[in-house]
Amino acid sequence: MRTWPTVLAQSWSCQPRFTCSQISSCDEARWYLENCPWGGKLDRDTDGIPCESVC
Repeated sequence: MRTWPTVLAQSWSCQPRFTCSQISSCDEARWYLENCPWGGKLDRDTDGIPCESVC
């Protein structure tokens, strides 16, 4: 499994984002994946990389 560097949450919260188009950066997508209960939805192919369109 790939590990990502720790990212400080700027103003991110676990308020749901339903599509990757609502995510502005790869760091933000990774933060959601690792910290929010719904974050796994951002990694549709379960390869550990969320929102591949921005990562």
